[in-house]
Amino acid sequence: MTDAETQQVAALFGGAIALGLCQPSITLPGDGALPIDRDGCYQITKGSAAAISVAAPGASGIGRRITITTTTDFAHVVTFTGTTLMDGTAGLNTTWTSTAVAGCSITFVGVSATRWAVVSFNLGTIAP
Repeated sequence: MTDAETQQVAALFGGAIALGLCQPSITLPGDGALPIDRDGCYQITKGSAAAISVAAPGASGIGRRITITTTTDFAHVVTFTGTTLMDGTAGLNTTWTSTAVAGCSITFVGVSATRWAVVSFNLGTIAP
């Protein structure tokens, strides 16, 4: 199975399944900016609430697919700079906050140089 196929399956099933299928997986042990220079699967492992930021995709990020999965029981916050997250509701959003349980996930794809679109999310809240 290719990385792209693995990410598609992980996006369909979300949560704990995403941990096992989305390879390679990159650990996010603390706060900081999420690397968006390639497709990827990231695991938040911080032992307290993490604050992760995601920049706009940029021209090279169009089509980029990223999955984030939590592995600790904290309400982690992922902030998309400049209201760049589209989730199929009216308006653009800036944050995804996971519930305080391991196994929450969000998958998003770059649809333009300035916008990410949510493919799926498992638990948590998307908000402006």
